[in-house]
Amino acid sequence: MALKKTLFTLGMLMSSSAFAAHLHFSPEVKIGPYAGSGISGAGLQLGVADTLGFDAVYLSYSHTSAEFLTDKDRLKSYRLGAQYQFPQAPMLGIQFELGAVEYEGSRTIFSSRYRSGTGVSTAASWVFAINDTLGLRAGLDVNYIDKDKTFLSSNLSATLNTGITLRF
Repeated sequence: MALKKTLFTLGMLMSSSAFAAHLHFSPEVKIGPYAGSGISGAGLQLGVADTLGFDAVYLSYSHTSAEFLTDKDRLKSYRLGAQYQFPQAPMLGIQFELGAVEYEGSRTIFSSRYRSGTGVSTAASWVFAINDTLGLRAGLDVNYIDKDKTFLSSNLSATLNTGITLRF
């Protein structure tokens, strides 16, 4: 419920400036959380560029599914993020995101067991602006979920992300 209120408030703030600003759109692919799991997920950032003192303010959603031996894990993250381009090096920027993560998992050895939990999700990425419209980004997502509610080996799970940024 608190997440819905936050998203609604952000939407109202951004909608008033949306007509005067550009759209920020950024698809991504995820690698992890297990070594050798390869491309295991995707995500999307959608927001407004040049608003609230940042180069972009956006909502981020990602979905990661991975399997390791007897475990199947699925993570969904919902975050609020901002992008800042460095004035000294306008081609370089950084993104920070903070939000929530939902976990669902199963483990099948002789019978299936299921677990689910929620936690905190953060992300940070470097952005390289090729021009005013197109950029490349790469970063790291880190999720904290109580490991007693998951089949993960730690409270922390990490995935690498890479994507493009588009401004219209």
